[in-house]
Amino acid sequence: MRADYFVACWVNSSPQAGVFMTRKVVTRAPHREVGIVNAGWLLDHPVQHESHLERRFIIAALSCQVVCDIQHQPFTLQLSEAGATKKYTPDFLITFRDSTSLVVEVKPQAYLKRHEVRLRAAEQMLQSQGQRFFVATDTLIDGKDLSARAMLLMRYGRMHCTDVQVQETLSALRRAGHNGVSVQQLIKQGLPEDMVWSLVARHLCHVPSDFLVDPTQAITITPYTGDCHDYFQSWFGVAQR
Repeated sequence: MRADYFVACWVNSSPQAGVFMTRKVVTRAPHREVGIVNAGWLLDHPVQHESHLERRFIIAALSCQVVCDIQHQPFTLQLSEAGATKKYTPDFLITFRDSTSLVVEVKPQAYLKRHEVRLRAAEQMLQSQGQRFFVATDTLIDGKDLSARAMLLMRYGRMHCTDVQVQETLSALRRAGHNGVSVQQLIKQGLPEDMVWSLVARHLCHVPSDFLVDPTQAITITPYTGDCHDYFQSWFGVAQR
């Protein structure tokens, strides 16, 4: 089926106005693992998911320093093919700290071919409105153990840190300068290792995409200042433009 047979438009809203509508989460079969991820140290709301893969994506995305919000099933598109109507609801809308955003579809690599035409049509419609689109596959989410490393980081994010501990750690990082300092060096200064990783999980200090939750890992207080879309995709192993 040719992609040019498809025309995409917002459902019950104006594409020019860029109005989003929200679709209520539909309960799936038990093996789909419908649930929520609570990351109260970063977000003021839970994020719903409908599969194990979506859950791993949320956790991996939250480990990326430029992410400030994740919305599940943010709107619905209507795709028309030769008079027939097909609805498409993307999985997530990611908002970055520079206020830009990215629409994300989470899909197993093995299913991409089956949904290629529809995803291409959705991407074209979104691009026409100035919105970027990203397909996150299991290969990207789990590649280089990203989701596993992010899961471990998330456990530290749940920890409670006192204001004094936060300021002591941030002060030590400021003294280290732009090159940062290893977790091990911070431990030698009397700072608890678990508290240091908690601040990384809270995006108060930063690690590279290939980070390891290990005392030898270097940490910096200097935030990324480039293109957030490119940084997010590089976090998942996709080469920057």
